[in-house]
Amino acid sequence: MTSGDATAPTLATWLDPEHTHWSFRHADEIVDTRTIARGPKSLPLSPAHDAALLELPFAGTERDYVLGDFIATSGIDSFTVVNGQNLTLEWFAPDVADTDLHLMFSVTKSITALLCGALVGQGLIDTGALVTEYVPAVGDSGFAGATIRNLLDMTAAYAFVEDYTPGPDVRDYRYAAGWYPAPPESPALRGFLASRATDGQHGERFRYLSPTTDLLGWVCSAVTGLHYADALSQYVWIPMGAEADANITVDREGTPRAAGGLSARARDIARLGLLVARGGSDVIPTDFIDDLTRGGDPDHWAKGDFAPWLPGGAYRSNWYQPRTDPDAIMGAGIYGQMLYVDRAREVVVVTQSSWPVADDTTRHNDAYLASQAVARALG
Repeated sequence: MTSGDATAPTLATWLDPEHTHWSFRHADEIVDTRTIARGPKSLPLSPAHDAALLELPFAGTERDYVLGDFIATSGIDSFTVVNGQNLTLEWFAPDVADTDLHLMFSVTKSITALLCGALVGQGLIDTGALVTEYVPAVGDSGFAGATIRNLLDMTAAYAFVEDYTPGPDVRDYRYAAGWYPAPPESPALRGFLASRATDGQHGERFRYLSPTTDLLGWVCSAVTGLHYADALSQYVWIPMGAEADANITVDREGTPRAAGGLSARARDIARLGLLVARGGSDVIPTDFIDDLTRGGDPDHWAKGDFAPWLPGGAYRSNWYQPRTDPDAIMGAGIYGQMLYVDRAREVVVVTQSSWPVADDTTRHNDAYLASQAVARALG
């Protein structure tokens, strides 16, 4: 399929179930994107395929699985495991290539937080500062009074409903981000952010609202004077040793979808996980990595939107903390994207998927349990 085929998805249909398997690997043919450039050297991953992992049994949410069967029947496009610097397992669905760039949806949030961490290390961002110190344009919005830490931890309070059916807020958000054909009166993404109304007090509970991280991406651009894609390239993608360029979707003004628009090869997402597992590897300050691993507030989580999914868990710097295995964290995105990092075992698991539905708690939990089982088996 190519974007010129009569049956190919369009901007109006690319998120429909019949198209996701193709469109999530070809987002740049549907939505405007900006390149995140790689550098001259990539971090080598040593091939060490362990076929026995596919026979690994694990208990899912509602039934028992064998890993290979779970991968093959769960709408997964690729499943990648790195143990240390060993590429322990790579599995790809039919017609998916190891060179494909796959949309990571909200795993992008975790990556945006790593960029923020790198900029904290450069002295460019203070996580305790007010957002308006960096982006005055949101001073009359619901973001007024929020700190960078509120953005990182999803404790900013403003009017927005995260409903992927999609509800009216998500529909308008996608208009603004360039993900749907927009009516002429629709604002672009920055205008959309600046129009959010006040809804409660910042810093009281976890509120999963994707535009929060788009504002964090705006902050990263403001403090560097660079487009988000160029900042991510300079401060993270090149120094971590990516093997390929990535890309991120942008709106009609060129503003990135820092909350969900990044597409990359699975191995490069694994390299990001390895960067975290190794405490930042002089790219991101170790204390920032330690904090995102252990610093979440369980009370904020318990009062928040996803408490039933990970009871006793927490959320810090756009990473989930299940708090079951020591120093195990993850980034997760709709339609089945996951980056699982077990720092203690130095195991990284990347899942790229094209589920027919955006959000499914059982599917998300099974992907987490599969990743956890792999890390435990290798540790």
